[in-house]
Amino acid sequence: METIFKNIENSAQGTDSEDNFKGLFDDMDVNSNKLGSSVPKRNEKLVKLINSVSEMQLGNYQDNSIDAFGDAYEFLMGMYASNAGKSGGEYFTPQEVSELLTRLALVGKTEVNKVYDPASCSATLTL
Repeated sequence: METIFKNIENSAQGTDSEDNFKGLFDDMDVNSNKLGSSVPKRNEKLVKLINSVSEMQLGNYQDNSIDAFGDAYEFLMGMYASNAGKSGGEYFTPQEVSELLTRLALVGKTEVNKVYDPASCSATLTL
């Protein structure tokens, strides 16, 4: 599975998406017992995850009013947080908070020069 993940990352080399894929799976521990008690069980779960993502009907991003992949990520982060006894907001800035902050920053403005993102590096605030 590690080879597959590396091949996915390498498939973007020399394309506009190269930076988006570089290191994408660095934090993925394919040997974690949380995925299963044996290599075949872990691989089975990872293959199921990859197949599920590949079956998502994402379409053209610009043609959609929702971010299906981002929403799925947000859902998984919330599940991860609740399993750790935390709220999702302790791990990421929820979409509603980002939208509210963006709307507040834009009140009465026709142009924006700079915006302070209190959740820096999270890429949650985009204008």
